[in-house]
Amino acid sequence: MNSEEGAVTVKAGAVILAMGCRERPRGALGLPGFRPAGVYTAGTAQRLMNIEGFAVGKEVVILGSGDIGLIMARRMTLEGAKVKVVAELMPYSGGLKRNIVQCLEDYGIPLKLSHTVTCIHGKERVTGVTISEAGPDRRPIPGTEEYYSCDTLLLSCGLLPENELSKSAGVALSRVTGGPEVNDSLETTVPGVFAAGNVLHVHDLVDFVSEEAARAGRKAAEYVKGGNTPEKFVEIKTAGGIRYTVPQRVSPETMDDKITLRFRVGDILKNKTLAVYFDGEPVRRVKKRIMAPGEMEELVLTKASFNEHPDVKEILVCAED
Repeated sequence: MNSEEGAVTVKAGAVILAMGCRERPRGALGLPGFRPAGVYTAGTAQRLMNIEGFAVGKEVVILGSGDIGLIMARRMTLEGAKVKVVAELMPYSGGLKRNIVQCLEDYGIPLKLSHTVTCIHGKERVTGVTISEAGPDRRPIPGTEEYYSCDTLLLSCGLLPENELSKSAGVALSRVTGGPEVNDSLETTVPGVFAAGNVLHVHDLVDFVSEEAARAGRKAAEYVKGGNTPEKFVEIKTAGGIRYTVPQRVSPETMDDKITLRFRVGDILKNKTLAVYFDGEPVRRVKKRIMAPGEMEELVLTKASFNEHPDVKEILVCAED
């Protein structure tokens, strides 16, 4: 779309999906209470403060410990607001360790794990929230309610890859990441359609987004120029607490000299070994002192490994003792 021609149709030899992600809204969280002013997603509050120059509140409670929420806890404190507590439903934080230290601990802001908001008070404007402890089933435990007076509630409860366009294009989506399933060229299940960045899976560092984008652009250009179209793919399976990998499949015949697998774990894992198996035979082992859901992990596979196992049919990536 442009100012001279309006809406036009463009035919392309390849398309790169780069729609990014969106914040999980209040409606998806099922928080009881009215709909008063003062309830924001953390990203909305960040834009209002950093770009528009508005102060969104003076007494703040934050639900969720994603990186944007942690950063906003520090940002609002520096603007003179009082951040009373950060409540997190899970028994671990969803943000980077450095953000927990630099944005909460350095400013004396308490982080309550296994806690959630069970009521938003106020009709015209938020007057306070009730926070309750959550059990292993993630349901509030009766009798643990605690009231916090506040005029602002920030929601930092995760990001969702924006894939409505991907669905309409017939791209297969992963049930774990919510993004497209791709091969080692970042090509989706639709030939000529590639994906990179947070539309593919939510990253914690923009450096990884930029790296993926450059790779997707390079591979899309090769596709347009008539590069080799792989016919055989090897699926990557996961176990032992690893939730997924990106890419989800590899073409040994056309892959680069090395590819980087990125993934997240489903819980805090300590003193584990990352292992890669080709049809049950170990080919790579890396010791990890600690892995957390809030931090993306990497593992490199080399073409040499595939050359040593030319008939591999399945790759398994797992964490083991």
